[in-house]
Amino acid sequence: MTVDVRDQIGVLLSAAAGRGSFSAAKTSPADDLGLEVRGVGPVELPVSEEQARQLCALGRSARYGKGNQTLVDPTVRNTWEIPMSRVKIDKRRWAKTLAPVLERLRADLGLPDGCTLEAELHSMLVYAPGQFFVRHQDSEKSDDMVGSLVVTLPSSFTGGALEVEHRGETTSFRGSKKKLSFVAFYSDCRHQIKPVKSGYRVVLTYDLVLRGVSVAGQSPDAELVEELARCLEMHFAEPLGPSRLVYLLDHEYTQRGLSWSRLKGDDVARVSALGMAAERARCEAVLALVDVHETWSAMEPEDQHSWRGRYGYGGWENDEDEDGDSFDSAGSDEYELDELIESTVTLDSWLGRPDGGVEEVGLIIGEDEVCASTPSGDLVPRASEYEGYMGNWGNTLDRWYHRGALVVWPTRLDFAVRAEASPSWALDALVGRLRGGDLATARADAAMVAPFWGQSVARVVTTSLFTKAMRTARLLGEPATAAMLLKPFRLEQLVPSHAKALSALAADYGEEWTRGLIASWSTRRSPFAADPMAGAASLQRLCVGLAACGDPGTSVALILLRDRWGWLRTGIEDALRLSSPSRRAASLAELGRPVAALVEGAALLQAAELVGQVAQFLCQDDGELCGCAIEVLRAVPPSQWRVTSLDVVAVHCRGWLEKRVARPLRSPDDWSVTLPRGCSCQDCGALSGFLADPARRVFEWPLAKDRRRHVHSRIDSAELPVSHQTRRKGSPYTLVLTKTAALFEQEERARERHQADLALVSGRIASRSPRR
Repeated sequence: MTVDVRDQIGVLLSAAAGRGSFSAAKTSPADDLGLEVRGVGPVELPVSEEQARQLCALGRSARYGKGNQTLVDPTVRNTWEIPMSRVKIDKRRWAKTLAPVLERLRADLGLPDGCTLEAELHSMLVYAPGQFFVRHQDSEKSDDMVGSLVVTLPSSFTGGALEVEHRGETTSFRGSKKKLSFVAFYSDCRHQIKPVKSGYRVVLTYDLVLRGVSVAGQSPDAELVEELARCLEMHFAEPLGPSRLVYLLDHEYTQRGLSWSRLKGDDVARVSALGMAAERARCEAVLALVDVHETWSAMEPEDQHSWRGRYGYGGWENDEDEDGDSFDSAGSDEYELDELIESTVTLDSWLGRPDGGVEEVGLIIGEDEVCASTPSGDLVPRASEYEGYMGNWGNTLDRWYHRGALVVWPTRLDFAVRAEASPSWALDALVGRLRGGDLATARADAAMVAPFWGQSVARVVTTSLFTKAMRTARLLGEPATAAMLLKPFRLEQLVPSHAKALSALAADYGEEWTRGLIASWSTRRSPFAADPMAGAASLQRLCVGLAACGDPGTSVALILLRDRWGWLRTGIEDALRLSSPSRRAASLAELGRPVAALVEGAALLQAAELVGQVAQFLCQDDGELCGCAIEVLRAVPPSQWRVTSLDVVAVHCRGWLEKRVARPLRSPDDWSVTLPRGCSCQDCGALSGFLADPARRVFEWPLAKDRRRHVHSRIDSAELPVSHQTRRKGSPYTLVLTKTAALFEQEERARERHQADLALVSGRIASRSPRR
């Protein structure tokens, strides 16, 4: 039923067309414009070919914006631009013509009554024979800019038509030989200048800006509004149904240009009708920006060029920035679309409040919440990318659109919908209610966000949001709801400034509640951002801050440190399982500093039991941990070794290192190598036997391909000083293993490292011994 209702809304609003079009044209007599160019003199209208050539001689190759770059590329834009410092217009004479023309163009474009359309001169251009500007979209250079105006001076030329496209419709405008031609169009319209065939096309281009405040225009049809209101009531009737309706507008808008008073074309009438219907149906409505990504199965035409990718005509990359133009993807309308595979609609931002600015949202919208009068597939995409057949996938066309939207939801769901879009707003609103004494409403609203709170927070989590959540959770005074608000955060997002708030929460809700909350934060650690080494110094400062708060801050700090030790211990154990000796040693060494920060924090809190656990773990007989322990000893001053139990660790490391250094040097004829523990298959047994033989350097071993690959893997993963080559004769081929001189080099480097570590540890132990 919901799908039918959404379709019906789209159909109803398609009939609510506005008074205007996406482009409009006017003319005026040539003598209305007084124009002079320094170096040429007064420009006579119609422009003669001789004077046009003089203008070209003064001009420079016109540039265009691409991202934050300004480029010159004649395959994209090929025209002459006259420096504006040379252009002088008789403003008083021109205003008598331009002002009334702009008023008529405003009406023809369907812009709101009560506003004034103004034109700001942008450039003077001359198109000589063969010159052109490929299809592109102008950027909105100011908040009030809504479109562009092209004034074509009268002259004799062929070709050079201005083609403006929107929603699959294209209008073509040609200049006049005797009159000034005015063409206005919305800035989101794609347009191009076709190549001039003969003569010269001379134009003035303007940015169109809308000034003033609109007044109420023609009211929407009452029956249409009533029918739309009934549709909205049906759409929101199911208790567990959609909580929003996102109606996609036909035009694009920028964040700084999004405004109720600057809607374009048919969007004006449709927003007015749906907005009034929302009010009748007891709903809220906001303007928004939406990103649409569609993936289609598609085939390229047989005559399509072989290149691929997100490129425009002539091979330029589609890119756009507020300071640059946007160019269409090549052939987005040249591919044969078959079936829509997937569509994703993301609510990018909205005008959250009538008196507020645009707010970032970034919320993915469900398919059952979207409707439109014009499907995205009928519009020109901002970008597209074709993937040819790749064996198991391909023959797909991805399209990206940026559309305006009107978002509607029931007033009864106002808090929940706004909270899902902006968790920061939700927390501010809850604090406002709580400080206003409305505890019951605040608790009810807080409970309302539970179904989506975790996803919303994960999308926009920041330190300030975490701080707001702690403050709100404490003011609520309800343990379960407070925990719900805080659980989506992660342990590594705690910072020292949270110490006071965290201590206060523990005081209010108890140690068991705090322990469960910290456990939930710990399980949500990011596998990418929160590696075992992250935030060691920050955690230490946090624990100092908690301890300064007294109990229960000290208890919270101990909980955090114990959790941290569990995380670090797991990290160390994972590092020990790495098959690569170099990666294993590097990982263990990197873990040393966070372990040092942990033992210092634990010692500060007089957590002798935790300090002892860490020391005991580092003193295991396995020498692999010595590298980690050495880094801990480097990081902690010897004066702190006693309180951190590192005295014991230092003595253990010194003993192990002394044994390693005391080993006799390898004999020059001893080629024995130890294969690390791992696979116990027959081939690994044979490999181990060869490696352990001190006199044998070469092993010629007939092996099938899979078995050779397995042996290669064992040698390479363990970084053994053994080369392996395959002699491709006979069946099976012969694997030739050769022990290399790197065996002796590795042992020498290890001995030097152990000697240096032993000198360090021994020196620091000696520095702590009492002097006589």
